[in-house]
Amino acid sequence: MAFVEGYERGEPIADLATKLGVHRTTLDNLIKRLELTREDPDAVPPAIKDAIVASYRAGETLATIGSRYGFSPNKVQRLLVAMGEPIRSRGPQGPQLTSAQVRDLVDRYERGSVMGDIAEAFGVSYACVRKQLVGAGVQLRARGGAR
Repeated sequence: MAFVEGYERGEPIADLATKLGVHRTTLDNLIKRLELTREDPDAVPPAIKDAIVASYRAGETLATIGSRYGFSPNKVQRLLVAMGEPIRSRGPQGPQLTSAQVRDLVDRYERGSVMGDIAEAFGVSYACVRKQLVGAGVQLRARGGAR
């Protein structure tokens, strides 16, 4: 049977379905009925999975890990999720401000400092300063200063 030989050789099911002129779900059902098995050609060895988890826990990005092993960042994420590893939010996290720093930031703004200067003083972005001010319930001044 050409299908079984192709399947055991590792040919993708979608390619076999096209060759045979059937839908891939037909072949999926046939695989189950015949109880066929094969090794996953995309399987990642356990030692590499463990190394990926260790690298991720050490703070490396999905992209950095993926480039080391020839995987896309999405494949690295799928492997981590499959292994039960919680995924960090993507993008730069930047410095976190303490509640004392937020109070100081609010005080500076209320005394007339501009957001750009405050951001520079605290080593954060303008957007971070604005977010902290809004979160603290501060009434923001009109942009552009005195005209």
